[in-house]
Amino acid sequence: MLAREIMISEPLVAAAGATSAEVALLMRAKDISVVPVVDNPKDRRYLGTISDRDIVMQCVAAGHDPTDCPAETHARHDTTVVTPDTELVGYRIERLDVSDAHIRSTIVVVDHDKRVVGFIPHPELIHGIVFVRE
Repeated sequence: MLAREIMISEPLVAAAGATSAEVALLMRAKDISVVPVVDNPKDRRYLGTISDRDIVMQCVAAGHDPTDCPAETHARHDTTVVTPDTELVGYRIERLDVSDAHIRSTIVVVDHDKRVVGFIPHPELIHGIVFVRE
């Protein structure tokens, strides 16, 4: 099973310069909890991902103003990234940051120019993907 066969094509993204408040509003409006962060909406070059938890823990709980906090500042870089032609049966997802108690439950799909072309939420529900937990 290739990534392209199960990905959500052209997913919603957050521009690097968007504020955490703007990203949170997008998440609420679309009922999503994670979005890829890109350089800009036109080029869509992948920079990281940001989740609702990242906004709460790294921005709000840290005492920052979410209307003045760029999404790129709190974007994570440990999300699994694959290409559309990546075979997912037998694909291993490992926890990259040992201080992180959970594995990021998303996969970002990028093309050869690192542009976001797809998104796979909840890969733990996909038969054949192997999760490695320490």
